[in-house]
Amino acid sequence: MKLDRTLNTKRNIVVGEIDKFIDILLPFIVRTMIIHFLATEYLGLMSLYYAIVQMLNLAEMGFGMAITFSMYKPIADDDSVKINALLKFYTKVYRVVGIIVLIVGLVIMYFLPHFISGTVPEDANIYLLYLVFLINTVLNYFVYPSAKALITAHHRAELTSKSHIITQIIMYIAQMLSVYFARDFYLYALTIPISTVAYNLLCARQAKKHFPQYYAEGDLDEEEYGEIKKQVIGLMIRKLATLSRNAFDSMFVSAFLGLGINAIYGNYYYVMDAIVMILAVVKTSMLGGVGNSIAVESKEKNLYDMNVINFLFMWIGGFCSICLLCLYQPFMKIWVGEEMMLPFGMVVMFSSYFYILKMGDIRTLYAEAAGIWWQARYLSILEAVVNLLLNYLLVKCMGLYGIVLATMISYIIFNFIGGGIILFKHYFTQGGLGKYFLTNIKYIVVTGFVAVITYTVVSLVDFNGIVGLILKGLICAVVSMLLYLVIYIKTKEFKNAVPLIKAILR
Repeated sequence: MKLDRTLNTKRNIVVGEIDKFIDILLPFIVRTMIIHFLATEYLGLMSLYYAIVQMLNLAEMGFGMAITFSMYKPIADDDSVKINALLKFYTKVYRVVGIIVLIVGLVIMYFLPHFISGTVPEDANIYLLYLVFLINTVLNYFVYPSAKALITAHHRAELTSKSHIITQIIMYIAQMLSVYFARDFYLYALTIPISTVAYNLLCARQAKKHFPQYYAEGDLDEEEYGEIKKQVIGLMIRKLATLSRNAFDSMFVSAFLGLGINAIYGNYYYVMDAIVMILAVVKTSMLGGVGNSIAVESKEKNLYDMNVINFLFMWIGGFCSICLLCLYQPFMKIWVGEEMMLPFGMVVMFSSYFYILKMGDIRTLYAEAAGIWWQARYLSILEAVVNLLLNYLLVKCMGLYGIVLATMISYIIFNFIGGGIILFKHYFTQGGLGKYFLTNIKYIVVTGFVAVITYTVVSLVDFNGIVGLILKGLICAVVSMLLYLVIYIKTKEFKNAVPLIKAILR
């Protein structure tokens, strides 16, 4: 079965972006209400709990992604027997993982006070609130866990996005009511596991409706077990590296700098992560299509496609990083006030951090679609270890700057450079690694030049408040995009990307 990758990608992006818009706007409103009606420290607690939950999810070991990858070829071959066996295996393993997560999560409860520095809201029972977040995580492993993998493998992520939109809107409205009228963080927290159950049930219904031919039955042979096991180990190690970049950062801030600083750091990270989520929709929407392309197209065709997509993605990523640089502080001043703002140096760090993260996205997309996890296992271990060591060393002498700098250094060395070497060694064996690195260095130089010019122009605008933010945003967008266009319009990369740009616009 050759999937309609273009059509599926388009509708995945459209519905996915609506989903992410809701997932950014409504939590922003809720977060603002918590700041004004409850206590800032609650945001620090939330960041800590989500960090611990991310760490616990390492027990899943990337199994879901490995199973999704294993479905690409059977889907292309219309092998429903193999898919059914994979679904059964998926369900069995997730039940075991759910039990492990629950047990380890309960053990971690004993150490909770050691992760918290500074004051805690007087009416907050840190153990009870943690249990709610833990139960929410465990439910994902027991309530129809295989439905989302089946939908994703068929490149129909818009189906899960629709279910997510419905449940999230209801959940956030309930949270707003809990915070505004009841002033009760416990009611707020209870809406999260309820929403999770509803979302999983809706995804299961969508899977049954659109793919009724599949049932969780049958068994895999020993060779298939061995291949999945190898991929899972590779994914587990890669997830450890990702975890060290995200969850552990918040835990270090909370433990060394306090819940109050963690809340402020979390506000800045939230804004950056909102943009990350928007662009992640594009990446996620393409994953099934790229997987299908790797199964049916040549390596030369896929390398050409990757370079074209990477050019457009780095243009968009550069534009977003420049907008963060120019608009971070005016926005934060309106949202949380000057007393909860970080210095401009941290704005530069976050903007650079965002761009560096985006540098590896498209390369990672092709590596995931090609199933290159096992081959990168040692790089992922090194990235995680180096990041954790640098976090510990740099947070003591540089504070928040050290946290972000540690992640940037380890990501560039082991993920971007090392990950690129692995992809070209094990999939794009026809060559092109040197050109890939040089091209990305060129993108960095161009973005740095455009950022300096754009920030200089925006700084001349002497307006504050919402009007000033809008005016600066318009100037930032116009100046940066015009500069990018002038620089890129005569390049080979732009000419190669024109057909894709036209297809997207259509």
